[in-house]
Formats: sequence, structure tokens, C-alpha cells
Amino acid sequence: MVERAVRIRAAHAGDKDFILGLAPRLVEFGEVSDRERSQMIARDRTVLLEALEQPSGNGGVFVAEDGEGRTLGFIHLTTADDYYSETTTAHIADIAVTSSEGGRGVGTALMNFADQWARQRGFAMLTLNVFGANRRARALYSTLGFTEEWIRCIKWLRS
Repeated sequence: MVERAVRIRAAHAGDKDFILGLAPRLVEFGEVSDRERSQMIARDRTVLLEALEQPSGNGGVFVAEDGEGRTLGFIHLTTADDYYSETTTAHIADIAVTSSEGGRGVGTALMNFADQWARQRGFAMLTLNVFGANRRARALYSTLGFTEEWIRCIKWLRS
């Protein structure tokens, strides 16, 4: 892996097209059974646009860039409720890196930023969701100390 110096900063209005343009990367790992890729991308863009245009005190969108200011990826941080501990956790809603930067340490830098962000705010847990078929992401998360806890099962009730 060729790592690159990465700086992470809060997203601003000028990052909107870059962030929304990376939304397809969120589902690029492969097919998701009975899910329409275009619908998934549209929903991801809607959520990201809302996070950019109506930021909350519970998180934000952050952009990774190189030393020359080129954007490399983003992470969308928020909070979630943990059912069993009945506490609020830090949560990674989305993370994406440009295809040219995959495997060069940008995703790790963004994940490490999320870890620091969560710790600085006193959270006891950092959570995320990942599709089972996204093996590359799951391997990265495992390397970074995440354990898989839930398996979500879906039965479509169509006639």
C-alpha cells in the first residue's frame, strides 16, 4: 500500500458535487440482493445532501484531501442509539474514497479520524453498518478493531 499524507477537514458547500459524486462508490462492491442500485445511490445522495445543507450538532461530513488540496474521500459521522446499553454511540453513516485512492491509506485515515472524533466527544462506542458482500470494507474494519455484531435478515413480502 502506498500511503499519502492526508488532511481531514469539515466539508463546506464547495464539496457538495464531490461528495454526491462519490455516492456510487458506496455500492460499488457488488450486487445487493433485491435492491435497485440506482435507488440506493439516490437515497445515499439525499441523506448526504441533507447532512451537508442542514448540519446537526450530532455529527457532520468531513473530507480527506492531500497536501495540494485535492479531495480524496469523505466520511459522514452522526450518532445512533445502542439498544442494549441504552446509550448514544458515535456512528459512521457513510465513508467513500475515490477509486484512484483506494488502498492508499485514505480510508484508514478517515476511520482514524472517526475514532478520534468519537473519543473527543466521550462516546464509549463507534458503530457502522456494512453490507455482508463488501468484503474489502469488512476486512479494513476488522483490521481497525471493529467486530461484527449483527446480521440483518430480510424476507421480502411481495405478492
